[in-house]
Amino acid sequence: MAVLKKISTVQVIDSLAEITRFHDRDLIERSLVKTLAEVAPCKELRLYQVSGEAENLDLLLLAHMIENKEVSGIPAIERHISKTLSEGIAAAVEEGEVVSVDDERRGITDTVYPVFNTRNEVFAVLVQFTEKSSFELQRLTYGLLKVYSNYLTLLDENQKDKLTGLLNRETLSSEVMKQLTLSCHKRNSAKSEVKRRSEDEATYWLALIDVDYFKKINDRFGHLFGDEVLILLARLLTDTFRDGDLLFRYGGEEFVVLLKVFSRKDAVSVLERCLRTVGSHEMPQAGRVTISIGAVEIRDQNGTADVIGSADRALYYAKNNGRNQLHIYEDLVEKNLLKNAEQPQSGEIDLF
Repeated sequence: MAVLKKISTVQVIDSLAEITRFHDRDLIERSLVKTLAEVAPCKELRLYQVSGEAENLDLLLLAHMIENKEVSGIPAIERHISKTLSEGIAAAVEEGEVVSVDDERRGITDTVYPVFNTRNEVFAVLVQFTEKSSFELQRLTYGLLKVYSNYLTLLDENQKDKLTGLLNRETLSSEVMKQLTLSCHKRNSAKSEVKRRSEDEATYWLALIDVDYFKKINDRFGHLFGDEVLILLARLLTDTFRDGDLLFRYGGEEFVVLLKVFSRKDAVSVLERCLRTVGSHEMPQAGRVTISIGAVEIRDQNGTADVIGSADRALYYAKNNGRNQLHIYEDLVEKNLLKNAEQPQSGEIDLF
């Protein structure tokens, strides 16, 4: 039987501090499950991200603990969701309430907790496997889940650009460093292992997007209308790129997108589609507004500044050679088109 420890005020404060000491979402979720395992011992804990409708849910396992030990190889466990548990999760999502399901064969109770966002939508569920649940255990678990949800909301608000709702530039550096680290790890693994799955072949690209002649729009129509153009463009970019791509407002009329693709051809195709989509869209009063794009593959650069700097040089070339076009940094280097090109003056590129 799971025994709920007698929790002191200090322990509660320590638990809250543990959950909220990270800014990285993966670490927050792992910390949440680890903290729950410590203050409310049980046989197993699983935290799932939820998407789709209750009758056709998609579940992504975010964190997993068994007997107070973190489990690696997270995706594999998704194959072991029983029909009874699946129905319990669907009920918790649909009803928005804690659902307990008795597993008589295993002699445990599966308790499913829905986790809500600010729009009162269920975006995650926690499944707690105990020999016997209790009101005190459920109350403590539910309270910590609300802290988790509120903290994610706070982080999300701090990571969003106030005008466009896109990710802001403060989050860009950490995302690029993640991809640089992943790229390095994959190169090292490739030296000693055969690639195990197509996911290992994915590449990441950074593209810097700049609105052409944006100053003329501001001068002609005013800054309020210029802001409206940026808002509409942000929505257009969001609709153009895929769900897994990350969009940032980099500053002023500049945007950044981080792409995950499986070939250079795919990256070019996605970015060229973006050029066409934006260029063919009618903006109120301003009519058609075009963009220029400079892109680079994230591979073995020394850091975020190097990645963005390379994309910026490709963008600068596009702006100086007609605008409304895409250029890839590696192509320009190979053709020696950047060798004698005028460089942006100090202060024109705002790097990290």
